[in-house]
Amino acid sequence: MDKLHPNYKKTDMTKEQFFYAYKELAKTVGQHVLLESGRTGKLCIAGVDPLVTLISKQHQSLELQWRDGKKETREGEPLELVSAFVESMKMDNVPELPDFQGGAIGFISYDYARTYEPIPEMTADDLETPDVFFYLFDRWAVLDLETETAYFMTLPGRGLDASEVEREWTEAAEAGIASRFLSPANYTIDYTRPENVEVSVTGPQFEQMVRDVQRYIADGDVNQVNLTVRQSKFLSADPLSMYEALRSFNPSPYMASIGAKEFAVVSGSPELLLKKRGMELSTRPIGGTRPRGATEFEDEAYEKDLLSDEKEKGEHIMLVEQELEDFGRVCVPETVETDEFMVVERYSHVMHLVSNVRGTAAPELSNADIIRGVFPGGSITGSPKLRTMEIIEELEPTRRGLYTGSIGWIGFNGDIDLNIVIRTAYIKDGIVHIQAGAGLVADSSPEAEYVESLNKARALWQAKEMAEAAK
Repeated sequence: MDKLHPNYKKTDMTKEQFFYAYKELAKTVGQHVLLESGRTGKLCIAGVDPLVTLISKQHQSLELQWRDGKKETREGEPLELVSAFVESMKMDNVPELPDFQGGAIGFISYDYARTYEPIPEMTADDLETPDVFFYLFDRWAVLDLETETAYFMTLPGRGLDASEVEREWTEAAEAGIASRFLSPANYTIDYTRPENVEVSVTGPQFEQMVRDVQRYIADGDVNQVNLTVRQSKFLSADPLSMYEALRSFNPSPYMASIGAKEFAVVSGSPELLLKKRGMELSTRPIGGTRPRGATEFEDEAYEKDLLSDEKEKGEHIMLVEQELEDFGRVCVPETVETDEFMVVERYSHVMHLVSNVRGTAAPELSNADIIRGVFPGGSITGSPKLRTMEIIEELEPTRRGLYTGSIGWIGFNGDIDLNIVIRTAYIKDGIVHIQAGAGLVADSSPEAEYVESLNKARALWQAKEMAEAAK
């Protein structure tokens, strides 16, 4: 089969026009996705009404659910099947178009690691999150943030008119902006945790979990373990409105809105798991946190304190070493390096220590091999990774599902962009679930780590309240 390339049209469009066009189109369609670069990124990607949904809840099969109602099941390792399905489209790159020129957009659940790691099964699978969930669209849109140019693309050979997609999105942008409930003003967060929230573990339970981890550390089993708490409460607003609120005051690098038949996702993650362009791989581990100050002087004081905190720096170094180890499994050995080390990045209400690890992919590995080699991210498990995942399974009462998995895309051209899912709400059966955690080491304070874990959900609870107030 000869290779083809997407049909496309382009037009000028701002980021706000792009978002509100997506929201307007998504309101009447249950299945949709938006990936937004909230800061420092270059692209926003959106699709509504997918051609096919690729979904797996059984470890060795993948179900294809087509828009026309047809279903088929393929046996095998799900990520390999997703990668093979995407590659079967045999699409050529168009130099003029942005990096994403079509492919599979969706997520990999944290629990997908059970497919290839011997993790015991002790937690309750109460949310029944898919292990793998991707959409593939025959019509999609990409916004280049630097040039404010929107590209409307269609699969070739299906009789689809890219001009019609452009017209649809342009009209939707006008209608969406007219009906928005938020102004473009900056919002400040002045919000404590909501009342009557159900938690997966209480304070005393979590504190005992911390002491259990510290015993494992003292015994030499592990160096650090990330433990989490899930908070849950009824949501009376549209998840799209909750996402609209979140993006208004918390523009993170890897924003995501996903609508599906059985669930919705509202996400504002700051952390990259894997970026692949050609054969070049990179990741940006995050570890070490301080709040933002009310003034530049306070910001600088917090930054200085963070950079001088030996505990935070020691934990960050462990994360970098974990990523170097992971990249060592999937890269040409002599190419693996840390080309940016322990810099401070500021976000809407916190600042983090961040590093960058890069390398050249080993040529014999498939995309699925590469993803498995680095998944899940070490910053949300601990070190060493497999042993910490066993401890997480022992101590946390419920499966993590999407939380600490990855949201992103696998392109027709073989490129990959996957984040680490933190700062995320998973909404099912009218309940919003927000999970957050802390990296535990030998001298962690059990009480303080519980409070930190709850507080990390603060921005998402603010977004929920704003969306509900605007109904």
